[in-house]
Amino acid sequence: MMALTNKIHDAFGYIQADARLKEGTKQFLRKQSREKSVQGYHRVMKYAVSAVCGILFMVMGGVGYSWILRPVSYVSIDVNPSIELALNRFDRVVSAEAYNAEGEEILDGLPLKWKKYTEAIDTVIGSERMRLYLTDTSQLVLTVVTDSTNEAKLTEGVKACTSYVEGGCHSTQADINAAPQAHENGVSCGKYKAYLELLQYDSSITLDECRKMSMEEIWERIREYEEGGEDDGIDGTGIRGEDSGNEDGPVSDVSETGEETGCGYGYGNGNGERRGQRYGNGSSHHGRGHHGEMHE
Repeated sequence: MMALTNKIHDAFGYIQADARLKEGTKQFLRKQSREKSVQGYHRVMKYAVSAVCGILFMVMGGVGYSWILRPVSYVSIDVNPSIELALNRFDRVVSAEAYNAEGEEILDGLPLKWKKYTEAIDTVIGSERMRLYLTDTSQLVLTVVTDSTNEAKLTEGVKACTSYVEGGCHSTQADINAAPQAHENGVSCGKYKAYLELLQYDSSITLDECRKMSMEEIWERIREYEEGGEDDGIDGTGIRGEDSGNEDGPVSDVSETGEETGCGYGYGNGNGERRGQRYGNGSSHHGRGHHGEMHE
């Protein structure tokens, strides 16, 4: 009997051991499950953070790249070929545009993008194809188009680039606000400015006509009007000046010969001479507009 009792006791002991094992196993499995859940959560968060960072990087990179590519200044190079360099805020070339067939031939194959603007100008002017247009009678005009804060620096650099060019060459400035209108009309800012200056003298001139003209031809016509204005009393805008004063002026005493030596004068906007009124014996006097000079 005692032996049987011991066997039953031993059997129940094994059962108790198995129950503890089961409980321990359950606890182990619950712990493993929690750890896996935590690891899974961390893994998901890691992937999420990486994805968000990647998206932000692409967005910021795109915005930064767009910021670098945005033109803020222009330099027009006009002879007969018409070329314009667009510069970013670091004065680097972000694009080069040709506005006629001659300009396209010159730009073909020239590596200009990302170059400093002075280096790009030297590359264009020094190219073999451009040298064909730089003759003794040609007119090379470089136009700086930027805001007031950057104008002096760009102009100084442009002048340094053209100091070695023989023949007619000069630099000028244009309003940055006129750039969109010039581009909408398919011309460089430099040629558009020349067109506006010629338009002051000749209201019949069209932009299409100027587009086909070289800078030499445009400026030659402007010079003709300016020189003609000196003789005809035309002011700097091509408008004849109107009198705004006493045309006759005071008359001095009559000399022994009967001739009057009056100091008649007339005001006008131009530099041309205008004929005065006859006095006394019929000799005419005329004075130079707005200077008040009189001579017979």
